[in-house]
Amino acid sequence: MDIPITWKRYEQLRPDELAGLVKTTPIAYWPLGLLEHHGWQLPVGFDGIKADRICVRLAQKTGGVVLPVMWWGGVGGHGDFMWTFYQPEEAGRAIVVNTVDRLILYGFRVIVLLMGHYPWEQIVGRQLDQVQQQHPETMILWGTEASIGRPDLLLPGDHAAREETSYGLALLPEYVEMSAMQPGRDSSSWPQGLAVPANQQYPAVRYDPADPLFAQMGEDARLATAQRGEEAIARVVAHLARRIKAHLAH
Repeated sequence: MDIPITWKRYEQLRPDELAGLVKTTPIAYWPLGLLEHHGWQLPVGFDGIKADRICVRLAQKTGGVVLPVMWWGGVGGHGDFMWTFYQPEEAGRAIVVNTVDRLILYGFRVIVLLMGHYPWEQIVGRQLDQVQQQHPETMILWGTEASIGRPDLLLPGDHAAREETSYGLALLPEYVEMSAMQPGRDSSSWPQGLAVPANQQYPAVRYDPADPLFAQMGEDARLATAQRGEEAIARVVAHLARRIKAHLAH
């Protein structure tokens, strides 16, 4: 008979419960997100919700704990868009590195940082490599849904375009509104988005709020499908679950 896999939300556990869980399944999943404009069709918390739901799918296969979403990051091409909050790189970096250090101290043998906001890789990548070198007995997996399976599995990624919208339709369909991608919106209500000088605009990002693909960077999101997203997410979850179980087996 199969033993049921137990996973929990970190913040909901008492100290004794955490200690018991670390003894049986010392795995910590941490979604790194952001509050950032993700086109007309996706929620501003898309990065964090996406990462959290991937972490939950993984935890359902391996057990462990899922930490609360880290919402306060930065860097990217949408800092001047309304509803976006970018914080200093050093602030996010310090929180991430300090948290990983503590998780290792608390006895977690696998730590997975699922970076829903892609620039997290450049913010903390070098530091996480150093932590991994200092603690070779601990498996630290980090990256976006597109890159965390490296080198064996790499998925396509973008910003609020076909790929991320497909992931959204698969993971958080209740928050996605494809019909919101309509042309002709009143640009006067989006002064911050329009205030970005042409010479400071991020390459390939759509800056005109009247464009139905506003804020997107990548292939047209109207081509997105839940099936496309589900196939990709299922692959990365299965791949990571195998690696995590193999590490703990040894």
